[in-house]
Order: sequence, then C-alpha cells, then structure tokens
Amino acid sequence: MSNSQDSLSSASRTMLASALLGGTASAISQWNDYQQGEIAIEQMTAKVLKDAARTGLAGGLATAVAEHMAGRPILSFTSLLAAGAATLYLIDELKENSHG
Repeated sequence: MSNSQDSLSSASRTMLASALLGGTASAISQWNDYQQGEIAIEQMTAKVLKDAARTGLAGGLATAVAEHMAGRPILSFTSLLAAGAATLYLIDELKENSHG
C-alpha cells in the first residue's frame, strides 16, 4: 500500500487548464501571421509557450489564493480580485519589457 495521493490539487488542475487554454488562444491568434510569413514557427512557438506559462501561473495563483481563503467569502473574493489585478499588471509589464 502506498500513502501517495494520485490526484492533483485544484490549484494544479486549474494551472494546467489555464495553460492549455492560454496556449491555445495564443496559437489561434498568431496562426494567421504565421501563414502569411510574418513570423517564423520558432517565434510562434516561443510566444505560445510564454503565454501558456503566464496564463497557467495566473490561474493557479488565483485558485491557490481562493483555496487559502476558503470559508471567508468577502476576504476570498477580495483576494481573488487582488491576485487577478496583480497578475494582469505583471503580464502587461512583461509585454512592455519584451517590446521595449
């Protein structure tokens, strides 16, 4: 018998789902540019991986904060809003730094 647990935490599941959704959305949004030869496959792949990582971290962080604040609805909701706002700010900052 093993004491290991075979299931992922909800934060881990959300992180994986968010990464898949973010990567898919990124690939869809860039597909036209790739087909027209405006970007190379390597550039598209790098951007998709970065976007998947960012959205995965954002989703996982928000879920982890919500789990930690469970049982306190107003504090939990406020924490989720703060985590979401901070994540969006971080993503915007990263985008500005990569373009500048």
